[in-house]
Amino acid sequence: MKNLLIKSAIASGVVLSLATITRPATAASFAVSIENAGVQNAQLSNLVNAHVDTFDSQTQGYSATGFQWNDGQTNIGSYKNTLVLNPDQYGAAGGTGKYFDVDTNRSGNGQTVSTLNLTSPQSYFGLWWSAGDASNVITFLSQGQVVQTLTTADVVSYIANLPNKSSYYGNPNSAFQNQDSGEPFAFINFYDVGGTFDQVQFTNIGGSGFESDNHTVATGYNGITGNIVIQAVPESSSVLGVFAIGFVGAASVMTRRAKKKSVLQLS
Repeated sequence: MKNLLIKSAIASGVVLSLATITRPATAASFAVSIENAGVQNAQLSNLVNAHVDTFDSQTQGYSATGFQWNDGQTNIGSYKNTLVLNPDQYGAAGGTGKYFDVDTNRSGNGQTVSTLNLTSPQSYFGLWWSAGDASNVITFLSQGQVVQTLTTADVVSYIANLPNKSSYYGNPNSAFQNQDSGEPFAFINFYDVGGTFDQVQFTNIGGSGFESDNHTVATGYNGITGNIVIQAVPESSSVLGVFAIGFVGAASVMTRRAKKKSVLQLS
């Protein structure tokens, strides 16, 4: 029995050591929500120091060097390894302008990851997620350290279980009304609860695309709006949380909320 206890203690120590190594140095907790069907913009009145990139002024096509994100005289950041496309059934908010994509097939350059480097730390990111699928991954970093990696799989599952799920499927814009009816279209909000990030990576791990538009950042927010898909929990809630927070699909350690709230005020 004594040897068994010693072995158990050693095993526990190894687990805790691995958890410490695995845990990102600046681990954070994110809340994720989606707006009502048809919404293609962030609720700007809820955000502090918000900026929106519509991509409409960018050149169509793939660029390894990317482009700057400027809002008037303010430099918000820069994109690298980018693919900008003209409106079609898969993207472009409002059915006009251009949209952002990560697609190795359409770029012709093996593009699987695009990066947004932000000039200053932000605590909110939002995007109109079009032609969505579970192979889309979004990663948030701070000073080079990953603070959260999330897939859109939970959003797909959440929408699939809604009584009005059909209202999310198919392009909602008149120019491409109901085209691509097998995929969801929704505006997704990502809230860094109690932390900030200065880089966002967009990854497509499958053979499809990661289409989006109306990228929105903000240094702060007044509450969590929309339908909550993933609710942030304290980092120290469990060893499992420490293990899983850095992995794709970190939603497994967060509590899914099916209850709809228009605004969840933060304490």
